[in-house]
Amino acid sequence: MNERHRKKRLDALRYILSVPRSLWYNLRLLPIRQAVRMPLLISNRTVMDNLGGRVVMDCGDLRIGMMKIGFTTYQGGDYHCDRTHVNLRGTLVVLGRCQLGAGSGIEVAEGSTLTIGPDFNLGPRSLIICHKDITFGAFNRISWCCTVMDTDQHRIVDADGRHMNPDRAIVFGDNVWLGCHVIVAKGTHLPDDTTVAAGATVAGRHDEPMTVLAGNPATVVRRGVKREWMK
Repeated sequence: MNERHRKKRLDALRYILSVPRSLWYNLRLLPIRQAVRMPLLISNRTVMDNLGGRVVMDCGDLRIGMMKIGFTTYQGGDYHCDRTHVNLRGTLVVLGRCQLGAGSGIEVAEGSTLTIGPDFNLGPRSLIICHKDITFGAFNRISWCCTVMDTDQHRIVDADGRHMNPDRAIVFGDNVWLGCHVIVAKGTHLPDDTTVAAGATVAGRHDEPMTVLAGNPATVVRRGVKREWMK
């Protein structure tokens, strides 16, 4: 048996072993008519915390495993060592097929909304922290060890006690790709067909599509290009 076939069989076994646990969380988080279709497939290496929020599967024709959580392990992830974390106190809206890699994490605070577009992929050991609103368009890819945060997770006040660092929404267009170790700060807007180079820190509004951003803070280093996804 070659390595590719061995990996496929191992992945299939992990999916099968996750079914009982996944069924429980589908019933816990979704209306019964959706839960019986098992759109959430959750690995046994995933920790589900503070599930006081809700999941909205706005995907049309629901199928088993439309959202896979904690399985993908490419380049930098380890299924056996990395635990995936989901902390859901707000609203998670899923618009299509997506997956969260092994060791990744999402936190959706009470009163906030995280919207995930179709064909979304969050790489291993990457983190999304949503305390206001974060929206991902279609065909977004986030590499490993990235951080997307719409909050500072602490308050800063001036001498008069006025709040100086409120949370600010983040919006991604379609076909956006983040290289590894990218940080996306609160208030960031990225248009369609944006590529962010590895190690960049992105902040503020960027309106020009089909660009490559790099550096800290990230600026445009190339124009008129977009990433072509391999089938």
